[in-house]
Amino acid sequence: MRYSLETLRQYPRVTVMGLGLFGGGAGAARFFARLGTSVTVTDKAPAEKLARSVASLDGLGIRFVLGEHRESDFTGTDLVVANQAVRPDNPLLEAARSRGIPVVTETGLALGLNQSPWAGVTGSSGKSTTASLLAEMVTHHDADALFGGNIGGDLLTRVADRQTDAPLVAELSSFQLVYVGPDIAEGRVTPPRVAVVTNLAPNHLDWHTDMDEYVAAKAGLLRHQRAGDFAVLNLDDPRLAAIAATVPGRVIRCGLHDHGGDACYIRDDDIVLRLDGGERIWSLAPFRLPGRHNRYNAVQAVAAAFALAGDADAVAAGLASFGGLPHRLEDIGTAGGRRFINDSKATTPEAAIIALDAFDEPVTLVAGGYDKEAPFEAMAECIQRRAHALVLVGPAGVRLRDAVEAAPSARPASLPPLTILNGGTEFEWAVRQAYVLTPPGGVVLLSPGCASYGMFVNYEERGAAFAEMARRLARRDAAPA
Repeated sequence: MRYSLETLRQYPRVTVMGLGLFGGGAGAARFFARLGTSVTVTDKAPAEKLARSVASLDGLGIRFVLGEHRESDFTGTDLVVANQAVRPDNPLLEAARSRGIPVVTETGLALGLNQSPWAGVTGSSGKSTTASLLAEMVTHHDADALFGGNIGGDLLTRVADRQTDAPLVAELSSFQLVYVGPDIAEGRVTPPRVAVVTNLAPNHLDWHTDMDEYVAAKAGLLRHQRAGDFAVLNLDDPRLAAIAATVPGRVIRCGLHDHGGDACYIRDDDIVLRLDGGERIWSLAPFRLPGRHNRYNAVQAVAAAFALAGDADAVAAGLASFGGLPHRLEDIGTAGGRRFINDSKATTPEAAIIALDAFDEPVTLVAGGYDKEAPFEAMAECIQRRAHALVLVGPAGVRLRDAVEAAPSARPASLPPLTILNGGTEFEWAVRQAYVLTPPGGVVLLSPGCASYGMFVNYEERGAAFAEMARRLARRDAAPA
């Protein structure tokens, strides 16, 4: 049964598990408080860490249990809204289900309440940029279009409040899809009119039981589409090429070359979309984002936007107006002739490889962080092949260094031996050392290949710290002698 405001009003008591810092938990609490529900918010983080989120709910009569979770809050309620970063088999959620208490998520509720055509975007890397570019194009078609999901913000309240059938674009992580996939399968959420999967590579294997579960979560976006829906898939990715044959929707085969059939690809310096035997062409010349990976992002966004909105002019306008996202190969500026590039959003080895391959200049890479147990072999070989020097941080730095030192054969004979330093938890020291190691005309690149947990609240805080260090170094170099 689909979610509706009427059915949700039938739950007099709601427990929100996880207040968080990105709007989802607070948004769900605010939404149910406005419905007149008795809301309990519980989070393991202490009150001081969540002060801003708590303040945003001031005056709504919400009960807070912070610094711990109590089982009674999960068994003595009528509905649980789970934090999407918590596995569904968490004992507290299992305790709720054992009492017949439904467990839902903020994203599932938002997509269930949504009445308009929607596009879901997922993948191991590139999903934020692809989803944001897609949203830019769709917004040129309809200014009331919504964008949310994994990228943050209070999507639930915005969906509930709007009085329009304008399209919705949702960026979806594997964590969210573990919950949303069953919502789609069981009819609580309508399948996406357009589903985009950018690529598939090992990620979050510290959370998922194995790679099969991870891939199944991503494929959950596609599995229950209808015959008239579109699946926009990167056919240059062998895992997606294998999945494409099993998809019930209409597959648009994306890549940097023509895969035949319904396809979207690069020809010369244009994006070509072939549907129903006809071609539509958009010039890539106005598109400002550098790198081969951003060509993939553009191809898939173009295919998805046209499939969702059917507006060629809006697609062209979005390609020209989109300036990229913070923390994704973001050019911070120069200091001492070295260019600083903030790619803090690169939380997977595959994303770091993409970043290294985007530069021809000498690159000193700042990498490492929280260890999600992803394999580092390919990233290590790319570091040997492309990097001038490497500065490591965080717990994953030790394992990444081992992988790099085990791949000396990947280093071209034209390059000197790779310099490797380990900064541990001293992030500022690591950035300063990267600056010293980089020759003028080179690039200091933060592209960690790992999550930020432990050292920073999130990748945004890590990127902001890197940018501030770059600005300090620039001010120092500009100061009179």
